Amino acid sequence: MVGIKTASLGIDIGTTSTKLVVAGINNLNQCDGSSNSADAQRVGTAQNSIFIDFNAEQKYQQPKISEDSFTSENLDTRSEQCPQSIISALASCIEKAMANYSNQLKDSLEKISICGQMHGVILWCRGTKILRTVDGGYELHGTVSNLITWQDQRCSANFLSSLPASAGPISAGYGCASILWLQKNRPEYLSQFDFAGTISDFVVSMMCDLPEVVMSHQNAASWGYFDTSSCSWQTEVLEEAGFPTSLLPKLVSVGTEVGRTVGSVLGLPDDIPVYVAAGDSQCSVLSTQFDSHQAVLNIGTSCQLSFLPSSKSFMESTHIQSWPYKATKPLCVVASMNGGNALASFTRMLKSWLQELDVEVSEDTIWSKLSSMTVLESADTNNSVIINPHLLKERATSTPETGASVTNILSHNISLPSVYQQLCVGLIRNIHEMCPAAYLLDNSISEIICTGSVFIRQPFMLSAVEQVYKNLKVSVSKTEINAAFGSILMTEEE
Repeated sequence: MVGIKTASLGIDIGTTSTKLVVAGINNLNQCDGSSNSADAQRVGTAQNSIFIDFNAEQKYQQPKISEDSFTSENLDTRSEQCPQSIISALASCIEKAMANYSNQLKDSLEKISICGQMHGVILWCRGTKILRTVDGGYELHGTVSNLITWQDQRCSANFLSSLPASAGPISAGYGCASILWLQKNRPEYLSQFDFAGTISDFVVSMMCDLPEVVMSHQNAASWGYFDTSSCSWQTEVLEEAGFPTSLLPKLVSVGTEVGRTVGSVLGLPDDIPVYVAAGDSQCSVLSTQFDSHQAVLNIGTSCQLSFLPSSKSFMESTHIQSWPYKATKPLCVVASMNGGNALASFTRMLKSWLQELDVEVSEDTIWSKLSSMTVLESADTNNSVIINPHLLKERATSTPETGASVTNILSHNISLPSVYQQLCVGLIRNIHEMCPAAYLLDNSISEIICTGSVFIRQPFMLSAVEQVYKNLKVSVSKTEINAAFGSILMTEEE
């Protein structure tokens, strides 16, 4: 930690893994550039130079979800995660960070900032804690539900149409919709819980042993029934719908300190300030340090295209929404349910086919082979397969979905590289249909910055963006640890 004035811990609780960064903070006139990486991402604020000094990632080891009270009649509509696996992954990342600095981090740590997957909801009872086990791990103690994720589809179109109007978007996988579903279908189960929040709100509550859940406006907007003009819940509307409003978290602005670590939870030192959890999408965008002439295309498990509103009066459309960003700034966001999850499904399909042929190949090997073989063969869509990658129904689509599809299959265009390339192109074409290049150009956007794990691990995806958004400049962000780093920047004064 030599040369670092203070350090910040940034955490991103994602859909498939947890990522952590330790950011060094040096005064600008004292910055000597010291860090563990010679090409560390560095951002200058009004007072400090902030750079990534260490990063870690731990994928989730998800057990089979038990058929508990969340279960709907159609198990295929569920998307739940075991919170213990997420806590274990987070503890592993923190342990790696502490070991990297031989515990010196405890003396230099100034603050902890967190972001995570949005929309989802986890419920828990008063008295729930994270305790250290005899073997040195960390375990949840108390009554805690599974995490209903943003990919959950138990709220059918008919159910959603029966709900009262929301001031903002409401869809399957949104926290308020999922709670209303539980209130209708599993009221006894729901009634046992005292608190609700996103998974990152839950982690903040556990770190600080908070007496109430505190949620940022960013995460509140992702739940639905949040009025962005007044920054408040639509309490009366929810009460009339039978929603247990005692579960609604207290709302604060992003960048607000909400508590301090207690009880050496997860191996962290005590009395470290912890900030309200932010949305992972906004944090990913912020980390790129984009400007008003740039849009940010982030592809992780899902896909979002984000940009700042132009000087023209911005009107939300079917696909383009206004999300809370930093301070009073809004962010225009085009969000697709289909991103890296579609690529992962393709990889699992290949593995399953090979197993049927008595060939054992790991998913990591398949990912590596796909990455190395995908070079753009032809931009002629007339001679390529056409893939509609809608494995998950898009939130803004009112027409019935029939799932993904493959058309224009010809004898010469079904090689594995060709099919995989067109799957990548299909994902970008899907976003382009929601937000065409012409719309971006009309709003003074001339460049797309590509960020997220997919662009790092699958280089062809950048070529797909260049092919579809051919009238705009396309570049790629230099780091995939964007959201965790962005969560730190969310707490910095502009």
